[in-house]
Amino acid sequence: MKITKIFFSPSGTTKKVVEQIASNFECESQIRDLMHFDSSYKFTKDDVVIVGMPVFAGRIPKTARDRLSKLTGNNTKAIAVANYGNAKVGDALLELVDVLGENNFNVIAAISTVSHHSIFDGVAVGRPDSEDIEKINEFSKKCMEKIESGESIESEIPGNKPYVDYKQLPFILNCDESICIFCCECITICPEKAIPDDDPADVDLDSCSRCTACIHFCPENARSFTGEAFEAKKPEFESANSQRKEVEYYL
Repeated sequence: MKITKIFFSPSGTTKKVVEQIASNFECESQIRDLMHFDSSYKFTKDDVVIVGMPVFAGRIPKTARDRLSKLTGNNTKAIAVANYGNAKVGDALLELVDVLGENNFNVIAAISTVSHHSIFDGVAVGRPDSEDIEKINEFSKKCMEKIESGESIESEIPGNKPYVDYKQLPFILNCDESICIFCCECITICPEKAIPDDDPADVDLDSCSRCTACIHFCPENARSFTGEAFEAKKPEFESANSQRKEVEYYL
């Protein structure tokens, strides 16, 4: 058995969750990082994939979905992971399970996990924490049992069809040119190609998905959200989502 860790992880938290699940499997593993990997690939029936997606306003990101759709299975066993920032999973986990099924993966289990919010940094600070990791490890062991038994997922996944509409956040992404060293890491990491090759301080806000990759990968912390819409929403959002939500899994 070979494990493939597949993830789209602009802030690094979804990758962390997928790797935590995979760490419980004592077998060979490989990575398909959908922040960069944008090619077709077909898995065999003997492979096992762990697929992690962040939740963007109740959906999996458009670009991530497009890239995931280029990966196909052959009744390949799949574990679906939707990672969110303690607000709402919405339809994201259901959407992920559906996409995998459409691409000939056999989903055996699914999980929604909580991580530090990538935009509003006062929400879910320190998550995933030790309680989360314990629950994730528990889930991983149950996944191993399902792999051995050959059973598909039986639980109903929460969510709605049609899925909630995609939303474009109105927040302005700013680059502080006084500390930017023009290393161009942001240009390389941006999955939407929204940052011009000749001007890393600029951003095409119509193309930008507000995924936060450029913020989290900037070595100088030169990039951040700003503007009236962001400043007004931050305290409201952090107050509304202060109550702890827990890891939930489906077998």
